[in-house]
Parts: sequence; C-alpha cells; structure tokens
Amino acid sequence: RHSIQRRNNPYRLSHLSSSFFLCLPVYSHSAATALPHFPRSVWYRLEMEKAVEKPWSERTTETADVKELFSGVRAGSPIPSSVVNRAHFLCAQYLGGAWKTCPLDRFFITQITGGMSNLLFLVELCDSLSLKHSEPRRALLRIHCQYDIDQLLSESVVFTLLSERKLGPRLLGVFPGGRFEQYIPSRPLQCLEISEHRFVTKISQMLARVHSLDVPIGKEPQLINRMKTWSNKWSSYESSRNGIEMKCTRAQVDPSMYPSHLSIEDLNSEVEFVERFLEAIHSPIIFSHNDLQEGNILLIDKKDERDSEDLVLIDFEYCD
Repeated sequence: RHSIQRRNNPYRLSHLSSSFFLCLPVYSHSAATALPHFPRSVWYRLEMEKAVEKPWSERTTETADVKELFSGVRAGSPIPSSVVNRAHFLCAQYLGGAWKTCPLDRFFITQITGGMSNLLFLVELCDSLSLKHSEPRRALLRIHCQYDIDQLLSESVVFTLLSERKLGPRLLGVFPGGRFEQYIPSRPLQCLEISEHRFVTKISQMLARVHSLDVPIGKEPQLINRMKTWSNKWSSYESSRNGIEMKCTRAQVDPSMYPSHLSIEDLNSEVEFVERFLEAIHSPIIFSHNDLQEGNILLIDKKDERDSEDLVLIDFEYCD
C-alpha cells in the first residue's frame, strides 16, 4: 500500500492488481454475489485501479515549483498550457470569488516584461463574468526569483506594510513562491520626467512618508554591503576588464573633469568614499527605499482630464 501511495504509478498499480488476481480462485458469474470478503488493502488497490485521474487544478496544492515552472515562459512566445493552468489554479485559491468558478477559456494571462529580479504576469477575468464579492477583475501575479530567503522575507514585510499605509499597491494574496498584487493601470515615469517640477514635489512627499516608517526588519543598513557584493560579482566577469564608458546626461561637464571609462577599481574607490563619508557625518539611520529611479515610480492613468497626476511607488526589494 505504501509503495502505491508514494509512486502513484498507473503501470505499477495495474501490475500489482494483476498479480493479486492470479492468486484468486476462479468464480462463476452466478457466484459473483458470494465473493469472499477481501482485506481493506486489496479493495484499496482495486479502487486505485479504477480511479480516473483528476485534472491538475483539482488535485494539486503544490506551489514549491512555481519559479521553475514560470521561468519557462519566453518573452514574445505563447504562454505554455502548464503555466496557464497553474496560474488559473492560484487565482482560484488566493483571489476567490469569480476566480473560483471562472472557466479556463474565460481566464487570461499576459506576461509583463522588464522586471529584473521577478517574473510578472497580468491575470484577468473575462469582462462578461460578474464579480461575486470584492475580488478584483485584474491582478498582478509576481513570482519571486530571489535566492536570499532573508531578503525575500524583508521585502514581503515591507510590501505588506506599505500596502496597508496606501504607499504602494494593495496586497491581494500570498503563497509560497509569489504573491498577488493590485494591478494599477499606469505607466512608469520617463528618465527626464523624474526631475520635472510637477512631479518633484509629489515624489519628495511620498518618499518622506516612506522615510518616517518604523518597519519591523533589521535595522543595520545593507546598502554598502550590497554595493560591495555587486562590485565583486561584476569583477568576476570578462566585461569588467574594459570598464564602463562614461556618458554625461543633461549636465554640461568638461570632458577633462571625468574619465572616459569607469573601471572596477574606480567603483570600489567610490564605494569606500561613500562609506567613510557616511561614518563621518553621523546621520540618523532611517528606513529607505534605496532604488528610487523612474522605473519604480508609476504615473496612474487618469480617468478624467481634470484628475490630478497621482504617483505610486513600487519595487521594495532593496528597502532597509
């Protein structure tokens, strides 16, 4: 019985059942009602032999392999049916409502490209389906790809807290290996927009609220250690020998004031300078986003031209 439960192999079940029947006496059809009482283990084998395998969505509660499964999706290619089925199941389990009864042909999933450390997908219900409770019609499915469990735990705590404070997208559901987030119709700011006057004040106010939070994670800053880790990692690549070509942005700087290329040694020297500077000024340690760039600030789509231009902060994996 134990070997059957472990392997769940139809061929093995058939072989075991056949072996059992070879040992049984032959009964005529008329004597069928007089069959002897078989042990429970025998009936277990017979029931397993007759059982019809259920669809994956009805029999699995496995989430440990979501990273491996969803990593198989290739940008620009159709999403494999195995990924669609798994996403459909996860939505039913963690979003509930209409997602639980939504047929597969009225469920949509689209990959969102551009993420650097996670896999992102937009999941949607068909517009013709009626919502049952407060479940969303659309949601963002995020599959974690981090290997650092401590960092993943901290990021999850930060996301949950900022979600409750309305400083980021709402948290809709959490499962081992990923989570569901509020889908916000929006676009990321462009590089030059982040310095425009109409956005600068809003970004400053939003960041000030983040800096004022008391978050229940480690209080030792990790920024310098993280920079050193990245520097060491880059130095192991062949490309680090050639350095990085320096390009000015909007600042008009005399080329003689900066090197044409930035080497790994230059970067390490800069990190050491920043570290010495921070130690010397004795600045109070506060909670910080640590990745404030235009791609992590969303400009929410306006429903009306009279609406204000609202921003929302995303991607909290480097917060500490």
